[in-house]
Amino acid sequence: MLLAPASASAHGPLNPVASDYVATIGRVPASLQAKVVDGDLRMWLQSPPDLTVVLLDYNGAPYLRFSSQGVQANSNSSMYYLNQTPPSIPPTNLTRRTPVHWELVTSGHQYEWHDGRLHALAAIAVTPSTRYVGRWQIPLVINGRLTSMSGSVFHRSAPSLLWFWPIIVLIACVLAGWRLRDPELDRRLANVLGVVALVAVAIVSIGRGLHGRPTVSVFQLIELTVALSFTSAAVVRVLRGQARYFLLLMVAVVALYEGILTVPTLTHGYVLLAVPAFLGRTACALCLGTVPCLLLMVLRLFDAEDRREREERRAAGQPAGEELGQVVESG
Repeated sequence: MLLAPASASAHGPLNPVASDYVATIGRVPASLQAKVVDGDLRMWLQSPPDLTVVLLDYNGAPYLRFSSQGVQANSNSSMYYLNQTPPSIPPTNLTRRTPVHWELVTSGHQYEWHDGRLHALAAIAVTPSTRYVGRWQIPLVINGRLTSMSGSVFHRSAPSLLWFWPIIVLIACVLAGWRLRDPELDRRLANVLGVVALVAVAIVSIGRGLHGRPTVSVFQLIELTVALSFTSAAVVRVLRGQARYFLLLMVAVVALYEGILTVPTLTHGYVLLAVPAFLGRTACALCLGTVPCLLLMVLRLFDAEDRREREERRAAGQPAGEELGQVVESG
């Protein structure tokens, strides 16, 4: 799960969890369904088989055609090249009068593509207090009749830097307790940190796993199931007092992974998770804050466990550690 790559995208970040700009849909022709994906990066459109819908590109040339056969793309459209992975530069001789060359891209009746008419408004310089940025419009031809779908783009400034303060406060408090070198306090701190980190990981996993692009994929559900299975089993072990240093190390690694993935929620205005923005940001801050704290506890628990094993060997009359080395040298 940690090493699985994110799904590829020709434009923008891979599966973003936050954005400063969000496009909304205001008007869609009847019988069509449209959704904006990942803030303002991509557009998704679904058309019934009995309609022929042609989407026009930036030059007014046909780019996509939805029909009973499925969805076709015009390879003589500039958007055809811009939506390749990786994107390529369109030929300079392409115009709205260039002969159309359709290529079947899917036999289904829905398709998702990057459309710069949504994202272009994000390049406009706006003041921090500006919310409404502008209006976007995508021309369509439905059964030979020219129409369009349209909407708006909104901006939200980055949240306060105070979201990083809980991370600093948590580390400072745990560091103060760690310096007391009280074994019982160390054990309690490790258990509390483990539960907090696992709950935060579960919240972030749910937020990412149930965020549709535009729907929730099978891979997202599998990844979410694996994550929740791990967090549930780990929480049970921690609450039972069975959490050893290696389990806490695994928890720290998973929390670091989820924290890095969701750190944009602390620096961008809109949170693109299937949980409320406040909850998503809180979970991200807890993931990042518990990582160094858990690592401190891992070091302390490892040292305590190592000492306990040496004492058990001495009690059993077996050489341990340095004594075993001295026996080998004298032998």
